Amino acid sequence: MPSKSKIHKLSHIDLTESMDVETAAKVIFRGCALHLKENFRQFKEEGDPMALMQIRIGVRRMRVALYIFRPIIPKEIRSKFNREYRYFGNLLGDARNMDVFLDSTLMPEIKTKDFKKVSKELLRLGEEFRSEEYDIIIHEISGGHFERLSKSFDKWLQGNWPAKLGRSARKIMSSPVAPFALNAIEEGGIELLNRGADVENLSANELHDLRKYIKRSRYHLRFFSSLIRKEKIDEGYDLLVQMQDYLGHINDVKEGMIILSQLSAAIRADYFAETLRFNARVYGDASKEVEQNLKNFLTLWRKFEDFTVDKKDLRNAA
Repeated sequence: MPSKSKIHKLSHIDLTESMDVETAAKVIFRGCALHLKENFRQFKEEGDPMALMQIRIGVRRMRVALYIFRPIIPKEIRSKFNREYRYFGNLLGDARNMDVFLDSTLMPEIKTKDFKKVSKELLRLGEEFRSEEYDIIIHEISGGHFERLSKSFDKWLQGNWPAKLGRSARKIMSSPVAPFALNAIEEGGIELLNRGADVENLSANELHDLRKYIKRSRYHLRFFSSLIRKEKIDEGYDLLVQMQDYLGHINDVKEGMIILSQLSAAIRADYFAETLRFNARVYGDASKEVEQNLKNFLTLWRKFEDFTVDKKDLRNAA
């Protein structure tokens, strides 16, 4: 494997206000599908873990696109693709959690002279578990399942959409994309704010669910960014990306504690007492990080409550 692999990210999605909803939807779906194909090819050829990470991001983004355009997609088609993409997202999620754990919790800053021996043993166990996870992923990604999904999606994308839709859906398809985009962004923002209405009293699991809605709002802006003034997109991104990162770190800590518990239970008995002392150190450090990240998140959340995108924010607004 090359030391530095090229990371294939989603290309710029170029929409114009003259497009109708059907045309815009197909531009967005083609971009998302191409991103997945490029990373699938890179993974097949090089076994690149960064390509796997991009596939994970890509399937999540594809599910958001399917949700946005649900009024013009037959329910059975959307359910089928959503189910398939969610499967791969969940599959890659477990491996990602282990990667983060091994590359942070068990890496240099924790390997003090007091805990070097036990952290090394936990790292060995963790790498064994990660290897097993990657074997499953490689089998699923390389075994034809993902490729069949890609071909099935392409076939649907190239098909005659109006032929399988009713009058109201066809009307939406032929309508201008700009009002549709503003409505999607507003709807996503409302759903996000409703999810976080009692944000200070949410559990760690509920904060992770809230983070999913933050990602969704971020993808809404990403998909329709070419229609909206850059300053407004930058403002939204600045808030959403930071909020996502703060909640992401809290979730990484939560998942890390679960993994650490699993590895600790599997460690040799003569290491166990020292492992408990190691866990106490990790928990102590993690508590301070979580406290600060939650405080920073809440500051941004209050700012996001006032963030809106409307007609005057369109690039070609009168």
